[in-house]
Amino acid sequence: LLNSSSSEPAHSGSWDGWFDGYGSSHTDTASQSVTIPATCTSATLSFFLHIDTAETGSTAYDKFTVQVLNSSGTVLGTLATFSNANAASGYTAHSYSLAGYIGKTVTIKFTGTEDSSLQTSFVLDDNALTVS
Repeated sequence: LLNSSSSEPAHSGSWDGWFDGYGSSHTDTASQSVTIPATCTSATLSFFLHIDTAETGSTAYDKFTVQVLNSSGTVLGTLATFSNANAASGYTAHSYSLAGYIGKTVTIKFTGTEDSSLQTSFVLDDNALTVS
């Protein structure tokens, strides 16, 4: 997952998270537990995502999901789902409110799932949780 290759360069710095890109059936995951203080009035998850693919057309064969889980691993919510159909040159910025999880400890989980043919790379960088 950690990558410093020039073939999928980072948005900033030297490293990024490279999910999938194998051209075969594969799943990559990364997760981080975070505590959002009860004293916050807002909480926002932000990141940059680059998607490149060898797939053609608008059918979603390969997917990348961003989910919020509780401490038992139960999915509390899906913040976003991307696919090969969202491929574009360069990185795109994304941000999602986590206000519904203020005062809780949750796990943010990123999952890339690739089917059995043609690669799609999901490259994640500059993740941040901003609270105020």
